[in-house]
Amino acid sequence: MVKLLPTLLALAAGCGASSELAQPLLRTRTGPAAAHPPHRVVALPASCGALSTIRIPNAADPDHPTFQVRELCPASAMQAIDIMLRGKLEFAGFQIIDSEKVNAVTGTRHEIEQRTAYMTTRTIEQHGARFEDATPFEQAAILHELGADGLLTTRIWIGAGIGFGERRTVAAQVRLVSISDGALVWARRCEIEVGGLLTTDEVAMENAARCAIEGAK
Repeated sequence: MVKLLPTLLALAAGCGASSELAQPLLRTRTGPAAAHPPHRVVALPASCGALSTIRIPNAADPDHPTFQVRELCPASAMQAIDIMLRGKLEFAGFQIIDSEKVNAVTGTRHEIEQRTAYMTTRTIEQHGARFEDATPFEQAAILHELGADGLLTTRIWIGAGIGFGERRTVAAQVRLVSISDGALVWARRCEIEVGGLLTTDEVAMENAARCAIEGAK
């Protein structure tokens, strides 16, 4: 099902904000776990991919800056998106488990087995602190230890610029699944079209994420 937001999302005032060229496009999908949604949710930090062009000032020739493809999304914008999403979820009634707590109990475990003629010994080594580096079995154990029953993932995309005006799409997708069986609760994707060589994408990124999370129940 596809929905168009009735009004444009408000843009932050000031120089450097991206100009939205069309109404945000929202796509939603409801999964089989929607009838019994989770309540205690781990919201993983948003990930991002970017193909947009960024402006590099040229001190020797200020009138002729250079442009290159952005490989990483701004860390400050990603942090702002994480804070906003968690606030929206908490307002909607979810209990959010802080990602720092997830990292505190996350470890990649390797079992080393040593056999002799008389006995077998096993030792466990732990290293690393990122949930995404753990195996699916380890992730399930970590989520169980935290008492979580839902997992939220967020992905941001910044598309490649097209034409002289660098017309491009900034998209955000949020996805909530039930931990017990991995069933989808809901998924929401919002796309915003922006343009301008001298603009930044931070505002559009947050607006797309806000559009995607609105109405989450």
